[in-house]
Amino acid sequence: MTDLEMLTSSLRLSALLFLALPRIIWLDKPVPDDTVSAYSTDSKGKIMKEKKLYCVQDGGNDGKLLSAIQTIGAEHPIRLGDGKNGIKVSFSKTASPGTLSMVRKGQSVSVSYSETNMALRALASILSDLIPDGETVCESSPFASLGIMLDCSRNAVMTVGHFKKWMTKLALLGYNMAMLYTEDTYQLLDEPFFGFMRGAYSSEELAEMDAFASSLGIEMIPCIQTLGHLEQVLFWPEYHSVKDTNSVILVDSEKTYALIDKMIGHWAKLFKTRRIHVGMDETHDLGRGKFMDLHGHQRGFDIFNRHLEKVVEICKKHGLSPMIWSDMYFRMGSKTNEYYDKKCEIPQNVVDAIPKEAGLVYWDYYHEDKDFYLDWISRHRAMGFEPLMASGVWTWVKFFCDIQKTEQTAIPCVEACRESGVKEVFFTMWGDDGGYCDWDSAFAGLAIMAEKAFSDKNDGEALCKRFASLFGSDLDLSRTVSQMNSILSPTAILWDDPLMMIHQGNEKLKNDKALSDAASKFREISRQIERKAEGGTAGDFKHIKLLLEFLADKLDLADLLISSYAQRDRKSLRNSQKAAAALIKELAKLAKSFRKLWYSTCKPFGFETMQIRLAGQRARLEELVLRIDSVLERKSDSIPELDAGLKRKAGHVWGAYNALSTGTRIH
Repeated sequence: MTDLEMLTSSLRLSALLFLALPRIIWLDKPVPDDTVSAYSTDSKGKIMKEKKLYCVQDGGNDGKLLSAIQTIGAEHPIRLGDGKNGIKVSFSKTASPGTLSMVRKGQSVSVSYSETNMALRALASILSDLIPDGETVCESSPFASLGIMLDCSRNAVMTVGHFKKWMTKLALLGYNMAMLYTEDTYQLLDEPFFGFMRGAYSSEELAEMDAFASSLGIEMIPCIQTLGHLEQVLFWPEYHSVKDTNSVILVDSEKTYALIDKMIGHWAKLFKTRRIHVGMDETHDLGRGKFMDLHGHQRGFDIFNRHLEKVVEICKKHGLSPMIWSDMYFRMGSKTNEYYDKKCEIPQNVVDAIPKEAGLVYWDYYHEDKDFYLDWISRHRAMGFEPLMASGVWTWVKFFCDIQKTEQTAIPCVEACRESGVKEVFFTMWGDDGGYCDWDSAFAGLAIMAEKAFSDKNDGEALCKRFASLFGSDLDLSRTVSQMNSILSPTAILWDDPLMMIHQGNEKLKNDKALSDAASKFREISRQIERKAEGGTAGDFKHIKLLLEFLADKLDLADLLISSYAQRDRKSLRNSQKAAAALIKELAKLAKSFRKLWYSTCKPFGFETMQIRLAGQRARLEELVLRIDSVLERKSDSIPELDAGLKRKAGHVWGAYNALSTGTRIH
């Protein structure tokens, strides 16, 4: 028997024994009550720790719920049993789906719930003191599945331990589905270069995460790629025989489907769910590489549908129901290859050829208009498919979750899903450009969206209390810190080369006060952190404070250098040189902080990219010190990179590293 089979057998035996226990249960080894604190807020909103115990006396013979409560009790003051102190909680199940009712009488709370996630959300409401004595509080959700998708393919691969902490928090918010987006970051039998040096999850790790999620009533769904976004794998010579283009796998190749069969079979054995997301998005160059050499030009629609049909057959062979991202149908139907082109036309013969067993996932992280979402949902239905909705909690190319952008886009999306009757919604958290966002900062966006999913009211006070209780953090502070994302693109400032200043020089040319104004705003947010930060688990505010101060000082350096260099003011140039030297010391502290943050959350693989980038910044700042010295000592009369950057305004500047760290595309 393999280690995985032994683990699976042990988990099944434990589950059977657990379900056989009597209705009122004591923990075999209860966690001492004083080891876990609840959080609450005082009358001024200050977060307070308190010792309070919540005892679940009656689980209504629901083994899944009792298992979930036992798991959650490791981090929250909730105990199974009839303890004499604290608030007593009892549960009873209702047949009405998506409903929740909570009634408090003194030190007792009765909960009527429909599904496990509803019951766990009730526990969070009780922990957050949201059930007034003598009152009944009801919630409902139209969504049978409320989930997340976490990007584990852009360097940051979350550790098993941290993922478990995430699942506990998400379960209490009411989430019941999770995907780990893994292009190649999972180990595959006899494929040593699959996920090589990428922090790939082992079979044992994945089985452990699935078992933990299942104990909380969360469905783990594999989320992989079977057509595009496979550049990490196709880079290796071992896979060139199945390579169409740099990122797209070769359609109609027997070797391709042998590999995909191995991928899908791998997940079918590991996870309990019978669903799988097989990706297939953004394959813009499908059939235009080796495929065209072998078969000539073919219509993209036909290649895509033919490949999907074969992938669906493989899924059926392994007992899985597949879903794909739907964008390619709309892109190929657009004359401009746009996903959201309202003039796009998908031929009926293409629609008829889409395998009906495939679910279509409509992803949209950008629109702020509810009507647009309603339109695109109806377009999916007109094709004969009930869409799953993928919105976004904005973490990509960010250091801290962009809460404002999340609310602007995800709230109208959820409202459209409510109105149109969409039953499955999940929120993606992408890690484009290196996965350097503080993942835990995304809890703010996830909490806000859970509140929206369970209520169409805008009860900000209840949301803040729930957030404070579960995370020990001030939601208003998270909102304040999130405002950094709208200040000249923090990522662009960090990655901007200090001599070329492609971004900062461009902003200075557009507005002479742009850099100094942005620096002032960063420092004000830093002061807010200094005044309000209480710790908690919804982001590392000490790290963000360091980052904000570094960004402000880098902007000040750029502002001073540009003006002093233009005038060849020797005194100001000397001050610029000193500021650059000081910034090198600040950068060392920031690099250390990045390392601490990464290792507290993710596997070490992928962090080398951050270290290389930050070391490059240090080297370029050292070069700047030398070049200023050369001008001051009259060994040269110019800094050519600075001259070139200040002669003309740049075009649109994206905040990604590759766009700003150098003027060349060779890295």
